[in-house]
Amino acid sequence: MKVTVTTPDEYMGDIMGDLNSRRGRVLGMDSAGKNQVINAEVPLAEVQTYAPDLRSMTGGRGMYSMEFLRYDEVPNQISGKVIEQIKAEQEE
Repeated sequence: MKVTVTTPDEYMGDIMGDLNSRRGRVLGMDSAGKNQVINAEVPLAEVQTYAPDLRSMTGGRGMYSMEFLRYDEVPNQISGKVIEQIKAEQEE
């Protein structure tokens, strides 16, 4: 997903760290008055719960938008977990 986060300057470090922890790739930053706009690519599975997390990190002062960008290959460690989970469900 293409994610655009608008946040006050003082929360930039927290937002950047959070996006990186979600396997996100920060593409760039722009300033918009007293706010910063962060453009990133983040897997959909990692941003499905982003709204409450962003609200918590910024005290309700941050906002984001996302749009579909492209399909990409799932990393081996994650695909292995998904396959194991499906096999376990089929055995039940």
